[in-house]
Amino acid sequence: MSEEQKATKNIWDMMSPQQTFFVGLVGGAMVLCTIGFFLLLGIMIKGGMPTRANAAANIDDEVAAGPEKFSACLDDGKYANTVKADMQLGASLGVNGTPATFINGYLLSGALPYSALKQVVDTVLAGNTPDFDFMKDRETGKIVKVDMPELPNVEWAGNESASVTVVEFSDFECPYCANFEPSIEQLLAEYSDKIKFTYRHFPLSFHANAQKAAEAFECAKEQGKWLEMHNKLFDLSAASNLSLTSYKKAATELGLK
Repeated sequence: MSEEQKATKNIWDMMSPQQTFFVGLVGGAMVLCTIGFFLLLGIMIKGGMPTRANAAANIDDEVAAGPEKFSACLDDGKYANTVKADMQLGASLGVNGTPATFINGYLLSGALPYSALKQVVDTVLAGNTPDFDFMKDRETGKIVKVDMPELPNVEWAGNESASVTVVEFSDFECPYCANFEPSIEQLLAEYSDKIKFTYRHFPLSFHANAQKAAEAFECAKEQGKWLEMHNKLFDLSAASNLSLTSYKKAATELGLK
């Protein structure tokens, strides 16, 4: 046995069992710390430790991506032609601006107050012909009434059996349309059992976000949440926050797939 080995043996022989245990414990801890250091080093090299900021960013990314089915519908332009068909229908009925609302075929142009809508609805419910100055065309001075055709893929809010129909052609990016929505909301609240309401698209060409907003509406409609998305989109419009990301976030908030 070498002198070095003898010295080492003598050191361990001089230690009590408690001291030997303590030294072993410290040594083991140092080994674990060394292993941990190299594990952390590997994580840092690969991109760093997960932090609250990173976790929040991941959540934001998931929200931005949106629900899978809704996002695929929107990104693929599934309902682009449906929106264009609505525009063609509106133009054939005399719509040349937004909002344009038909109450039993009577055209009301512009962001009219609730009181104006109420007058027309009450007159129609009473079985009379509405004849108000605010209904008259600015150029001809005449009231426009059309025979509303059967609407494709129509969904109604209110009483589907009601005799009074309210059909709105609108644009989610139009500020006048956003201002008009409280009138529609109040009309639905006050006459929910006496009217039925539906929304159709007329996105104006100079509104860059209107087409995709209309498609987002249709993608939500596919999952039975058209009115909820309608309200979300006008809220986003009022906040000047129309974008693909905001539509997908709205879809997430509505619980769409």
